[in-house]
Amino acid sequence: MPIPCPPEAGIAPTRRRLVCMALGLAAAGGLAGCSQEVGPAPRAIKLKRESCDYCGMPIGDPRYAAEIWNADIGRVRVYDDFGCAVIAASQRKELEWTEIAFWVADEGDPARWLPARSARYRAGVATPMGHGYAAGAKAGHPADFATASAAICEKALCAHPT
Repeated sequence: MPIPCPPEAGIAPTRRRLVCMALGLAAAGGLAGCSQEVGPAPRAIKLKRESCDYCGMPIGDPRYAAEIWNADIGRVRVYDDFGCAVIAASQRKELEWTEIAFWVADEGDPARWLPARSARYRAGVATPMGHGYAAGAKAGHPADFATASAAICEKALCAHPT
């Protein structure tokens, strides 16, 4: 609802006119913002200022980071290690849900996010939490998502809950 601004005699910007213009612009900007929907997409992680949503460790090495979309809150969960993301998704019974967006950083180009389920992995990597898998280009990364996530769960005893 627009705020009525009384007409002024001159063109000079009065305090009232400036306040009315500012309120009008703020209202128009708010309405435009409401129509934009945020969808599943990875985002840049604030290194050493954000913590892993699973283990709580500050994220310091972007080469092994992962993100999983959380539709309930409209943002991603961030992880310092692909293994942390796999274990968290397994515990939430989301690991096999292909409709949940899941990304991993390319270890060769950490600013590049790869869809986790179609990415390739290599084992034996010294990752932040010791899960040992890094994602990257197909050459040198022989394992698929199912193989890597099963190995991580087996190592962490996710496959055998007590």
